[in-house]
Amino acid sequence: MKLDASGVRTAFKPLAALLTYGLLALLAALPGPAAAEELIDTAAVTEVLGKPDGLIAHIESEYNDIFVTKERHYLSMSFRRQSNMFLESTNNLRDTADLPVPYIQMMTVGVVYPAESRRMLMIGLGAGSATTYLARFMPELAIDSVELDPAVIGAAKKYFGLRETERMRYVANDGRVFLVRNKEPYDLIMLDAFRGGYVPFHLLTREFYTIVKDRLTPSGVAVFNVNVGTQLAASTVATLRAVFANVDLYTNGGGNVIAVATAQPKPEDRVLMQKAVALQARHNFRYSLIRLLHARLDKQAPGNAQVLTDDFAPVHLYDAVKEQNKKRW
Repeated sequence: MKLDASGVRTAFKPLAALLTYGLLALLAALPGPAAAEELIDTAAVTEVLGKPDGLIAHIESEYNDIFVTKERHYLSMSFRRQSNMFLESTNNLRDTADLPVPYIQMMTVGVVYPAESRRMLMIGLGAGSATTYLARFMPELAIDSVELDPAVIGAAKKYFGLRETERMRYVANDGRVFLVRNKEPYDLIMLDAFRGGYVPFHLLTREFYTIVKDRLTPSGVAVFNVNVGTQLAASTVATLRAVFANVDLYTNGGGNVIAVATAQPKPEDRVLMQKAVALQARHNFRYSLIRLLHARLDKQAPGNAQVLTDDFAPVHLYDAVKEQNKKRW
């Protein structure tokens, strides 16, 4: 399919325009985005904004060496492992609708796939920019965020202003353990959990992906952040495709690929575009779902990529997870 000068697939444009104009009038009366004050503690953010640039906090926990740093109105959370610094999140304290990290923008394309988005699970919190963004534009969405390190949750609340509400819950737990113990289905599951530059091994296997699939509603979708700079990238995609009926890959041209996995067969392009146009008109997302949908890749994982599996008995899962997640220097 050809692209026009703007990079938009021309076959989609007439359909997108027609649907957009009709739906904008129909949906204009629907509730707008949630007020930022419902999701963010503005007093905490104002206090941080008043601090000078540089290191705001250094927190050592059982799992992480956490650094919170400020540059103008941008606040970042980084982890140090073995003398290397890994950026986890950057938030714009003056604009909660901003997603300064490009791959986080791309992850939001996942909301196009489910029949509806009422319940979401996020594994890996960081500073909570993805969940705050989606909750802001989708007031009907209830979100559980699961983060291994309680200190990360504490830092996100204290410095980035994350506020727990009836529909925004923060849980200190390992993502796999949480899914094993909680069997309520989600319309959307996002995974952005890294230990340094790598996803922990127990969140990369066929067995784990099967648990994720089993916790999705029939039309649900799982969204994974895949770091293409590691040797495990091809195997990650191959393992996802061994479990899910369909895996679409998206990229903004950076070092991350976003994998959108569904238990159902591949949706038609026409259906996805119709849903993207309807959702964009309804919620007025800062980062257009229509534009994000056009970033889909046609690439497949190499044929010789190895499918990743658990190499230990399930009865050893909890001990293995505990050992894997210890902070090492």
